[in-house]
This record gives sequence, C-alpha cells and structure tokens, in this order.
Amino acid sequence: MTTREPVAVSFILENGVEFEGRGWGDFSTPRSGEFVFCTAMSGIEESLTDPSFAGQVLVSTAAHVGNTGYTGEDAESSKIWAEGLVCRRLEEVPSNWRAKSSIPEWIVKEGRFAVDGIDARALTIVLRESGSQRGLVYKRGSMTKGEALDYIRAKVPSMKGRDLTGLVTCEKPYEVAAVEQPGRYGYWPMQSSFARPADQKQLAKPRIAVWDFGVKTNTLRILSAMGADLQVMPATAKAEEILAAGREGIFLSNGPGDPAAATHIIAELKKVLGKKPIFGICLGHQLVAHAVDAKTYKMKFGHRGIHHPVVQLSPTGEPQRTWITSQNHGFAVDAESLPKGVRVSFVHADDGSVEGLSAPEYNCETVQFHPEAAPGPMESFVLIRDFVRKAMFCGN
Repeated sequence: MTTREPVAVSFILENGVEFEGRGWGDFSTPRSGEFVFCTAMSGIEESLTDPSFAGQVLVSTAAHVGNTGYTGEDAESSKIWAEGLVCRRLEEVPSNWRAKSSIPEWIVKEGRFAVDGIDARALTIVLRESGSQRGLVYKRGSMTKGEALDYIRAKVPSMKGRDLTGLVTCEKPYEVAAVEQPGRYGYWPMQSSFARPADQKQLAKPRIAVWDFGVKTNTLRILSAMGADLQVMPATAKAEEILAAGREGIFLSNGPGDPAAATHIIAELKKVLGKKPIFGICLGHQLVAHAVDAKTYKMKFGHRGIHHPVVQLSPTGEPQRTWITSQNHGFAVDAESLPKGVRVSFVHADDGSVEGLSAPEYNCETVQFHPEAAPGPMESFVLIRDFVRKAMFCGN
C-alpha cells in the first residue's frame, strides 16, 4: 500500500553492499533502478523532474534534502522521472513560502519512492569506488540477501544498451511561441535577464526545431525568451520532418539512456548534419558524436552536480577559460574516435573527459553539460544565446 508514513526498508546494490533506512512510497513490490550520486546542494525538484534521470535512483550527498519543499513552479517536466530518491535526511516540513507540499508527500503522490536515515556519503563512496550500481529497495525482512541479488540480476536492466528516448519524448509535435515580455513567466529569478536586443527586433524571429529526447522546461523557456519560435519534435521524427520544422536552426536536447542504443535517431541525424546550424547538449551532444561515426562509453560513475568545472579550448587546443557547469550524464564521447574535422571544444577540468565538440564542416556545436542550468550556474546561458543569434542571422 502507498503511505505517507515511512516504513523500515532495506536496499542492496548489485555488488552486495547493503543499507537500511526509512522509506516513503509503495513497497508492496521491490523498487529498483541504477543508483547514481549527485553532489548538488540544491534543486531537488528540478533534478527529480529532469528526464535525464529516467531509470535511475538519485542519491543526494546533501545532508538535508527538501527544505524548500515542492513548489510546482520549479519542475523541469510534468512528472518525476527519477525512480526514487535516497538521502541522509528528508525534511517533512518545508520552510519556503512557495511550497505547496513537502518533498516526501509529492514523491508518494507521484508514485515514486524515497529513502532516508542512511549514511548517504558512505553510499556515495561505494558508488564512486565501485561505479554506478543497479540496486533494489524492499520492505525490511521481505527478502533475503540472496533473493534480492537474484532479483537484480534477473529483472533490473543495465543502463548500458538502453534507449530511453521513447519513454521521455513528446508524443507529437507542438509549438512554443517566442515571448517578447520575459515577465510573463511568473516566478523565475532570471526573467529580467532575457529581452531581445533592440538591434535585432526588426529581424524575423528564428524558427528553431527542438528535437526532444527528454527536453527540460528551462531550455524551452530560455529559447523562447531569446526570441525564437519553437517547433518541438518527438525523438521518432524523421530527418525530413526536422528540416521542414526548423528552417533556421536545430536544437538537440538532453535525455536519458545509452546514446549508442538510439540507433534510429543517429540514422536520421546523419541526414540532418550540415543542412542547418545545430546545437546539441547532453544526450544531443553524444548523438552527434555517433552521427559522425565516433564512439561513446559508459563512465564509471558519471558527472552529476551543479559545480563541475570545464575548460574551453581554442581551435588549436589551448585552454581559454574555465566554466562552472551543471551536469547529469553517465556516458561520454571517446576523444580518440573522433574523425578529422571534428575537434574537442571543452574538456572536464577534473578528469579530462570530452565536454564539447565543434564541427565547422557540419555547422554544428555541442556541449556535454547543461547550459540551461535549472538547477545550476547560469554563466553558460550565453551558448544558447549564441546559437539563437546564429540561427537568426542565417535566416535573414
């Protein structure tokens, strides 16, 4: 049964490490997913509703989660996409004038689950050392360790090889009109920062096709605030439809799963490259790599947080500046597999992994991180602005 009162639960990772805690949600049957850790200290509503977390259990390293509660205004999609949330302490009484309910109440209402009362940082160390793990959460005493491990091996799929774009994409195309008055967004801290430059108001609004692999609300909000009329297209769209919908530019969104498994998208993207200005983020970035016949690989534990440093590189490979970015990904592009003419434009400052690509031959730029933030630092918004300007002037 689903309850708002916590119950005693256990969970086990595929490597055999066990934890016990308090669980909110329906545990009449075991709950599962890929356990991944996120080092963001805020933005839990945004993270849980980020489609890129589909199929995963978010482990928060923050000591207290849920102080701001659920607002309904900060969600990045219409539902919770993460399978569940694990943290040290989940606040049941929010301290926020905007809160409509507590985080545990919202999670239960959405049919998801949460676990607290565990040493989340010890769990994070396990995930850091052993890598992201499939795991199982169940009512304490309802399963033996051996039964739980057998269940994981038999019924919990690995993220490698999973194409989840069909789960999170829109069902059919829809339009989002450009907004000339950013204040119409309601509560949004950045609403006054986006106004179409006066010298560009006489130009026609660029029409941009947004290829939806799990697009976030803030992406659409920023693009429309920057003066673009948007045509959002499902992940199943064909190249001909994309080209017809986006006369001036094509935006490739974020999304969940293994990019190598999205072969139907890669095949269509190959037909689109070079036809229009393209900007890809997160999964969109990885799909571009596959479309130019490069490769991706599953990272040990990925990058998930809102303070990841990336270094921008010049065309000759010299460091130019460091950006602080929001990230949420478990796969990365293999730099050694990139063909001639496609260069690495950003690298992660900590591990040197690829964080961006530049392909002038295809009129295409990509980044692995999230320039739309939500949550996260907002300095890389300018990358979206630059893409909109390129699309604007290409069409005029």
